[in-house]
Amino acid sequence: MPRILGLILILPVLELLAFVGVASAIGLGKAVLLQLAISLIGVAMISSLLTEAKTRVRGGGVMSFALDKSHSMRGLAGLLFAVPGFLTDALGVLALVPEFRTRLRRLLGGQPVTARTPGRRAAPADLIELDRREWREAPPGGEA
Repeated sequence: MPRILGLILILPVLELLAFVGVASAIGLGKAVLLQLAISLIGVAMISSLLTEAKTRVRGGGVMSFALDKSHSMRGLAGLLFAVPGFLTDALGVLALVPEFRTRLRRLLGGQPVTARTPGRRAAPADLIELDRREWREAPPGGEA
């Protein structure tokens, strides 16, 4: 936790240094316009994700902000783009690259952990294990 707090406190200083570096390279006006354009792209990305979620809910689906494969990283990239600063923009670009997406997802969400009972092998991911009370045997032919 102290590391995260330290990073949050030092981020504005690093962003300011990055902005000064970019502004000295391309000019102050261009740097401000570039930062404004990237922030608007981030807001548009977040808006697009929210529109998709609303459409899913209207169609009878469930609105979820879980760490799924594409939406969470697109949302993170949009959020990083919307926050002013060139360093957060660079992290946002990395969140859009597929190889970095998987690494970042592992870092943020961890690996899925399966419960293991001693003496039993782990079930494949597409296999649903049921307790004896949760199923019944059906006769051949499909009639129950």
